[in-house]
Amino acid sequence: MKHLIKTSLLLLALWLPLTAAAYDFEIGGIYFMTDLWGDYAMVCDKGEEGPSYSGKVTIPAEVTNDDTTYPVTRINAYAFSNCAGLTGVTFPASVATINDHAFENCTGLTTLQLPDALEEIETAAFEGCSGLTQVNIPAGVKEIKMWAFQNCTGLTDVYCFITDPSEMTLGFHAFYLESENYSSRTLHVPAGSVAAYKSSDWAECFGKIVGM
Repeated sequence: MKHLIKTSLLLLALWLPLTAAAYDFEIGGIYFMTDLWGDYAMVCDKGEEGPSYSGKVTIPAEVTNDDTTYPVTRINAYAFSNCAGLTGVTFPASVATINDHAFENCTGLTTLQLPDALEEIETAAFEGCSGLTQVNIPAGVKEIKMWAFQNCTGLTDVYCFITDPSEMTLGFHAFYLESENYSSRTLHVPAGSVAAYKSSDWAECFGKIVGM
């Protein structure tokens, strides 16, 4: 019975960050919830109240609520989805995961400077961000899941700092365009890694792959 309860709590903890949920507290116009054990905080939406962010948002590295300080390590599922008025976001170095659909259809975003600690970009995280023209992929990213940047129609330049593409997982249609026209899109990769990227799945969605 104890094993069953422990397993159930673990599954619940894994499931919670992937679902849109009401926030626990709000600080400076940003909504947060904590994980099941209170180890960290994640940015989230306002639940059923709909899109809640606009303009430029700066996410803090840590937040304090009820005399407890939490590191901010995750952008929760759907946190910024459909916030068409969001024009910029500054991530703290502490963010390691951007969850499913977190920025889906944020059409006002134009560039992204993702944090160096980032390890996962999950399913459809930036899908439909049609105004996005440039994004960097930090060296520590281990996985970009399916549809992560699908139909980002304005995306022309991706700067990927991962030295060996075989050491990370690129999901199905991660950079897919319905038009399948990638002629204006350039992937910038570390010097010496061009050949490896050209023979990888990355090559399918970029007209050019060049060294930095």
